[in-house]
Amino acid sequence: MQVSAAASVKRIPVSFLVASFWLGVMSIAGIVQAQPTPSSPESELKRAQFTELEKQLGRASRKKVAALEDDVAALKDYPLYPYLLRQQIDQRMDMAHREDIESFLLNYHNQPFTYGLRGRWLRYLATHGEKKAFLANYRDGMGATITCQYLQYQLEDAGQPEYWLEKVEPIWLAGRSQPDECDPVFKKWQQAGMMTGDMVLGRIEKAALSGNPKLIPYLKRKLPAKEQYLADLWQRIRTSSSLVLKKSQFPLKNKETEGKILAYGLEKLAWRDAGDAIKAWYLWQPADVFTQQQQLDVTRAIALSLAIDDKPEADEWLKRADVSGAADDVKRWHMSYLLRHERWQDVLDLIAAAPEYVQQDEAYRYWQARSLEAMGLPEQAGIRYRELAQERNYYGFMASARVNEKPSLKHIATPRSDENMQMIAERPAAKRAQEFLALGRLIDARREWRYLVNSLDTSQVKDAALLASEWGWFDQAIISFTQSGFLDDVEKRFPMAYAEQFDDVGRAYDIQPAFAMAIARRESSFMVDAVSPAGARGLMQLMPGTAGYVAEKRVSTDELFDAGQNVQFGVQYLRYLMDKMGDNPVLVSASYNAGWRRVMEWLPAGGNVETDIWIETIPYKETRSYVKAVMAYRYIYEHQLGQSSGLFEQLAKSAIPPATGLSSPGGRAGGTYAPK
Repeated sequence: MQVSAAASVKRIPVSFLVASFWLGVMSIAGIVQAQPTPSSPESELKRAQFTELEKQLGRASRKKVAALEDDVAALKDYPLYPYLLRQQIDQRMDMAHREDIESFLLNYHNQPFTYGLRGRWLRYLATHGEKKAFLANYRDGMGATITCQYLQYQLEDAGQPEYWLEKVEPIWLAGRSQPDECDPVFKKWQQAGMMTGDMVLGRIEKAALSGNPKLIPYLKRKLPAKEQYLADLWQRIRTSSSLVLKKSQFPLKNKETEGKILAYGLEKLAWRDAGDAIKAWYLWQPADVFTQQQQLDVTRAIALSLAIDDKPEADEWLKRADVSGAADDVKRWHMSYLLRHERWQDVLDLIAAAPEYVQQDEAYRYWQARSLEAMGLPEQAGIRYRELAQERNYYGFMASARVNEKPSLKHIATPRSDENMQMIAERPAAKRAQEFLALGRLIDARREWRYLVNSLDTSQVKDAALLASEWGWFDQAIISFTQSGFLDDVEKRFPMAYAEQFDDVGRAYDIQPAFAMAIARRESSFMVDAVSPAGARGLMQLMPGTAGYVAEKRVSTDELFDAGQNVQFGVQYLRYLMDKMGDNPVLVSASYNAGWRRVMEWLPAGGNVETDIWIETIPYKETRSYVKAVMAYRYIYEHQLGQSSGLFEQLAKSAIPPATGLSSPGGRAGGTYAPK
């Protein structure tokens, strides 16, 4: 978890940020998160006209589209006018309007309202046999269907087809079924002798690893008879990893491929039954079937599986796995295992032997200081704690508590350029984003904003972030600040979003607003229409079933996308978890992410475990990072709300009890979520 960084201006791709939240989004009519500009009767009239025209064009005949041309032209100065032009073009997709279509694509190159248009135009041209126009409009990266059609056209006239056939390989090597348009190209590729056995095996491997086993029987038929058993092995190992224990099933006639299958099966088996995986490991060692990377991968899986389950053999296997070239999480779990058993000298030795870049990581610096403290060397520990305490992150805050110092926030306001902000606000994409916000169409607004930010110079991204912040567009302000590299503006990166709602509901259910706001900040960055891959929705990312359970009624999607109601249900759920987990904020945070039943399984079996050690040994990486982030965010929001905070002092002095040691504070029965 990273809360801080030097105020550099390194640009971070939007794709990274969106992947780090793992959030999809839905557009819900009526959601208005931000009002960037005051409404006027004129602007409201134009929005109403645009909305009505958009509806009419969406269902209009060609004759009706022509009849609406004057109405569309009347909105020429309205920011969303290009979207109406796009609708006109969608309804006139034919060769008679080729010039209009291609001019639109040229003039508005890659702007959001053109998305999908080139592909639609190319599909039309292919369907109607307009080869020359198709080739003129094709661009790379259009997907398998269009690319295969393009290659098919090129191969029809190619004097030297080898050039075009070489482009088939990346299309072939996909772990999923490809469209029918690719079949003629694959056939010519095969006839040219380029569909080798290795190519077929490569695609079988991708199909197996990407979870598309139905493709394997089709590919098996393309292998020579003597190699078809390899397809069967891939198919079987997916459903039965214990196959690696049966030496007779692997004749090693194709050592390289069988080694891949065995390594894959061993990794799967290690997570299910590390003991059986160890047996299989020793079974295959004399055969020398594994590459160096495969050995690293398999020993990692065995070591981590043993460490997570705290098995006695974990010590030996962690030493085997923690070698040069190993994944970063091997050393982290090696340290966590030693911490769990309070082997402080071994922790120090492990860190001392690590590469310099590892030693400088805040986690290793904290645990180095912690080990020195545990070994009775407070002065050496204090030096390291105080140095780390200058950083704004979970470990910095923990270090502060260890030396009884106030955690450092180091807030630095982002330098402001009114000239740049005005320039950005006047850009067409910014105006379109404003209009979509006013219309409550948040997906469209974000799409325009991403296009805008990606078109700016790196130095101007922070001005866009400030602009979004002034608009009250919390999620895009947070994301844009991260892109800009200006991470020290604590007030803007941790906005007081929906603070009144969090305060009102928090009082009713005895939940500190700072805690609930920290959860919402981590869950969605205050994106009111956020949807996770699992289906969690809204500010506090609630599953519909969870919201319905605490509300004791069926909860609709619209309710979950309403900020006020989402806060209500989310805080109720926090109260429910607090009652389950003895008002322990660490256990509640972990439960919010991973589920309280799973967290109960992670509680100590015997005596208490110190809180920081328990957090460091949470089995799920996502939950470990989540808990650290929420604790740090909660402290920041306590500061933002002007509250005194003893949170990290509490974490530094407390311990996580066994399940039998949990109690419901105040005599509340578990599962009570009525207001106090």
